[in-house]
Order: sequence, then structure tokens, then C-alpha cells
Amino acid sequence: MPVLKSALFGLVTALTAAVLWIVVTFVLPIWIPFLVSRFSSAGIGGATATISSGSILIAVVVGFVAGFFWRYRRLSRHG
Repeated sequence: MPVLKSALFGLVTALTAAVLWIVVTFVLPIWIPFLVSRFSSAGIGGATATISSGSILIAVVVGFVAGFFWRYRRLSRHG
């Protein structure tokens, strides 16, 4: 049962890691220059961002492994 709970927790952690990775690498590089130009009245500048499926996959795998082992370690210590 601890393995199943850990796997489910790892899936949730992987999904969270993927969403955070997309926000940090895709949304913020576009949104921050637009926000700065709005406050500085310098006009709207252009910004681009690209993201590959490979980088999202790495974020998902790292998130799953970290979440799985963290939860499994907690469940195995507390019985």
C-alpha cells in the first residue's frame, strides 16, 4: 500500500512540476517584458519563448521521482 500511495503522490508531484516548468519557461518570459513596458510607459515590446517536450519530460520525471521517494520515505518511517 505505501508503494501505491507513493506512486499517486509522485503523479501529482509530476503534474505540478510540469505546470511550474511551463509557467517558468514559457509564460514568464512573455509576461514579464509586457508588464515592465506597461509600468515604464516605454511601449509594448515583443517577446518570444519556446519550450520543448524534452524539457517538460525531464521536469515530469524529476518531479515524479522526488515525490515518490519523499512520500515513500515518510510512509515507511511512520509505519
